[in-house]
Amino acid sequence: MGETTYETIDTLLESVQGEVADPDLVFKLRTARQLLVLLQEREDVGRQALDEVEVGSDTRQRLERLGYLE
Repeated sequence: MGETTYETIDTLLESVQGEVADPDLVFKLRTARQLLVLLQEREDVGRQALDEVEVGSDTRQRLERLGYLE
């Protein structure tokens, strides 16, 4: 499976997509995978923005605990 949660979900969806014969379901799975890429890109942009902003150490620790910063 993938390294990130997004990659893991995409791998699962891709494996199901490869087994489905119904074109409507294939379309829905492909769309879900595309939306997953969009969500990952948005999260990456948000993380980059947080990395560039000066925040207090208490706020930084909270964001790290929540998984927004590393």
